[in-house]
Amino acid sequence: MKEINELTIDLNLLKVFQVIYTERHITRAAEKLGMTQSAVSHCLSRLRHTLDDPLFLRSKNGVEPTARANEIAAPLQQALRQILDTVTQPTDFDPATSQRAFHFGLPDHAVAQYAPLILNRFAVEAPNLSLSLYHEPFTRLIEMLENNRLDMAACVYKDLPPRFKSLRLFTSQHVVIASKNHPFIQGSLNLDAYLKARHIIYSSDGSRNTKVDHILSEMGHQRDVAVTIASHMAGPVIVANSDLITTSTMELAGPFLKRYNLQCFEVPFVMPNIDVHMIWHHRHDRDPAHEWMRDLIQDITKDVS
Repeated sequence: MKEINELTIDLNLLKVFQVIYTERHITRAAEKLGMTQSAVSHCLSRLRHTLDDPLFLRSKNGVEPTARANEIAAPLQQALRQILDTVTQPTDFDPATSQRAFHFGLPDHAVAQYAPLILNRFAVEAPNLSLSLYHEPFTRLIEMLENNRLDMAACVYKDLPPRFKSLRLFTSQHVVIASKNHPFIQGSLNLDAYLKARHIIYSSDGSRNTKVDHILSEMGHQRDVAVTIASHMAGPVIVANSDLITTSTMELAGPFLKRYNLQCFEVPFVMPNIDVHMIWHHRHDRDPAHEWMRDLIQDITKDVS
């Protein structure tokens, strides 16, 4: 292995390496780079000589990376992105004149409460900005942030990869909602009534093994699930027009309590609250537009917790 002080690496070679690593094919890499195949092969040869490793070996379907290539791929990708972000970073941001579109991951159970607040602020402070909202699972949000398809997201997580940054926004409280015409839930809710009622649960894949059900199981109970739904937003509408109840969050239930004439109760057993964070890729940490948007989100959620 050559000494570090002997290495002189053309950054263009690292870009070629990155595309070959992604494509696993010299010809496809050349097409993506807008280069000839021989030019790509020449770049790879130079990089092999510099790093003293073959980096890619021929395979049935193209090329496969060596252990050394796998070792350096992620750090090189991060370094190249950081360089690009540094030289292309905008020096200022004027919300009053900007026509930027923000792509924000926001669960559908929070859209009803927070999307109007964001858009109202846009109308006053940034009339030409636009907003795209995405309801995706955490792993998908991370992927979209990684690929620069998402600016930021509000979510709940256990472990956050180190290349991302986060900021706690608020604590989300669970509640139970029922129609005001419910046959036996009127003005109060205890555990017996909760278990007696039939339930709506949110489940993107139809599974009925939710956090609520896990807690009830540990207590020796099981609730009667009448229906699973793939959208939180459908819950209040169904509850308002049936004898079913649902365990939800105040972010979802709040905007609909008066509109649909709903009763709202504390969950009649210990149900931990959840911390909602805003997350973003570190590449955007110093982007003035991102800073403005993060400040706006903090401001409209500051009174929730």
